[in-house]
This record gives sequence, C-alpha cells and structure tokens, in this order.
Amino acid sequence: MPSLVIIGAQWGDEGKGKIVDALADQADVVVRFQGGDNAGHTVFHDGQKFVFHILPCGILRPRAMNLIGGGVVVNPTKLTEELAAIRLPESAWRRRLRISGEAHLILDCHLALDQAAEARRGSLKIGTTQRGIGPAYADRAARTGVRMGDSLEPDYFRARVKICLDSHRALLPKERAREVCDVEKVTEETLALLKPFRDLIVDTGVLLDTARRNGKHILYEGAQGTMLDIGAGTYPYVTSSHTIAGGVCVGTGIGPHAIDRILGVSKAYATRVGEGPFTTELHDATGEILRSIGGEYGATTKRPRRCGWLDIVQLRRAARLNSLDGLILTKLDVLDGLEQIGVCTAYRCGGKRYTEWPANPVDLAKAEPVYTFLPGWKQTTTGATIFQQLPASARAYINQIEHWLDLPVVMISNGQDRKQLITRRKVF
Repeated sequence: MPSLVIIGAQWGDEGKGKIVDALADQADVVVRFQGGDNAGHTVFHDGQKFVFHILPCGILRPRAMNLIGGGVVVNPTKLTEELAAIRLPESAWRRRLRISGEAHLILDCHLALDQAAEARRGSLKIGTTQRGIGPAYADRAARTGVRMGDSLEPDYFRARVKICLDSHRALLPKERAREVCDVEKVTEETLALLKPFRDLIVDTGVLLDTARRNGKHILYEGAQGTMLDIGAGTYPYVTSSHTIAGGVCVGTGIGPHAIDRILGVSKAYATRVGEGPFTTELHDATGEILRSIGGEYGATTKRPRRCGWLDIVQLRRAARLNSLDGLILTKLDVLDGLEQIGVCTAYRCGGKRYTEWPANPVDLAKAEPVYTFLPGWKQTTTGATIFQQLPASARAYINQIEHWLDLPVVMISNGQDRKQLITRRKVF
C-alpha cells in the first residue's frame, strides 16, 4: 500500500511537475497538499506544454483521482481558468477531481492586500507572486477565512464573507476597499464561481484513508520547495505554507503513519526566484549559461531565476527536515556542455566553516561557499535511458552527490519529456 510523497528539496522550480506526472501513471490518487496558484508545475504531454498552478499534475491521467487538500488556498477564478486551459471535457475532470471542504478561498481582497503590502515594503520586499496567498493563509490563522465547504450553505457563506471583508476594509485605500469588500457582490460572484464544484467537495482525509485501506497507490505532490517553508525556510523570504513533508499530514487529513516513502526533487544545480539568501548564486557568464540552457524563468511569474551551483549544505538540511528516503535529480542535461561543475560542500563565515545550515541568519547572509569542482562531461546525456549509458563524469558527479548526502539518487531527469527519465530504483 505505498503512499509516496514528492517534495521540492531546494527553493522550488525543481521539476516536480514532470516527476509527479511520470509517477502518476502508477498512482490511483494524486494529492496537492499546500500552496496555491503561486505554484507552477510544468508538464510536457504529447508535444504540448501544460503549467498547473492549483490542479494536481495527475489530472491528465485517466485512471488517477486528483485531490486538492485542505492545506491548499484556492482562487476560484484561477481554478476555473486552469480547467478551461487544459481542455479536458467537463465529464472527465469532474470524474477525476475532488476538493477538500477545508481548503481556504482566495478572494479579491486578498490580492489587494498582498499587492499593497509588497508595495509598502519597498526595497525590503519579499518577492511574493502577489496572488493573495499570504493574506489568505493569514486569514486562516486569524480564523477570519472563508473555506470551500462554507459555500455549501449560502447564508452561512455570506456570514463568513462578511467577517472576512470587515476585517480588511480599513486596511485598504477607500476606493480599493469599495471594489473588493462589497459583501453582497463578493458573495454572489464567488458562489457562482463555486457552483460547478459543489458536488466535488469532500473530506479528503476519509477518502485517503479508504484508498489506503484498499491498497491504492497514493502520490502526494508538494508545491514550492523546502527552503520556502514558512517555518524551516529562509524566513522571511518564504511562502506562507508548510512545504516540507510534515505538511502532508496537516494539509490532507491523514496521520504520519500513512506515509510510506518520501523523495526530494533537486536540480543538478540550484535556482531561486525572488529575494532572500542564496549562497551559491553565480553572477557571471556561467550563471547566464545555466539560465539560458535551463530555461530558468518562473512558470508562474515569468521572472528570471537566480542560478548557481548545487549546495550540499542546503540539501543536507532538506534531507533531514523531510526524512528523505532518496533524491530525484533533474535537469542533468543542462550541465552537458560545461568544462567543470562546482558543488558547494561547506560555508565559510567569520573564520568559521559550516557543513550544516547556520542558525544565525546574519551568518547565513554573509556566508561564502566552499566549492569542490568536478570535471564536466562535454557529452549529451539526453539519449540515455539507463544509468550506465551516461558519460563517466556524469555518473561520477551523481555518485559523489550520493556520498556527500548519504542518500541514493533514485531517478534522474535528462530532458523535458516525461520519457526522458532514468529510474535506478523502483519508487512505488
């Protein structure tokens, strides 16, 4: 009865979409457990590119039931647009999709609050996607939020909307508040948007427990990455949800013993979008090469990603935080043309050498990477279908990563297509 969790092991954008899509072929249930439409999971299917923001990546697989868990914040407009964009017949997506009644809604007031807060921060901005994610999660914590399940009873829904909007009206400019804090208008428009989903609202915990007891394969799909976790990430430059494996339980309604295996996804190098510390960032031609060849632009924001060498100190933290059973390495092919490849194995700050993540955020901000350089392979890896077909230096690179992390690399992605995936160990 394997239940498999796929977690981003870096700052997001690791290629989880492709991995989840590939593994969804073996899954009976695919579950998103946190985040919102600030996520951007890219899947290439039959020559077409799909970017999923709210929908689980298994939605293209006819056999998989896809769940949006209670830890997700849902913008009803974006969900409607996303379903239209993938061009599945309504009968198909209604058969394949269920949504937790505990999932909180993103309303227009949340977008307005997000945009206003980021503008006020000026040079201290966090770099949010300004999609209302943070304010929606803040409302959940403040107990002023509105949930999917609330929409099942219109009068109750209106009362919850009023509580939510009343708490924000004074925080916005008067004209903007009039636009987004009209209780009757917001209630009416949101209920209309949610009407097609009313009969898809479920208790995901019960559904998942039943699936597990019946021996079904369950795939949990994380959004963003470990270092963007609200608690364990590079705070305050983080997202507003728990992106680590522990978030699965609070975001779906299952207990820890219901998880069998946890795999982290990491690029063969490192990237980050937005502000915050990034010790291995490259500000030279090599960084530009990684960005250009890797197509390193945000799937959601289109912003250029910051690029750098792989960071073992950071990945060691991710392995511990998530209790990783293995690593999935993506975008190996991006390194194909390089003469040498850097890997950060320690940090140096104030005369001290760190092999573990610094507890002091000031030390982290000042840390300098200690690099080990390994030979590149100057050969293509994209045609390899088994590990032994990779160039010798590519195999040595992967073996060294395993040694440093004391963690097996169980899968390797060497191209965009779902078929360009080397499986070294069975994961389901």
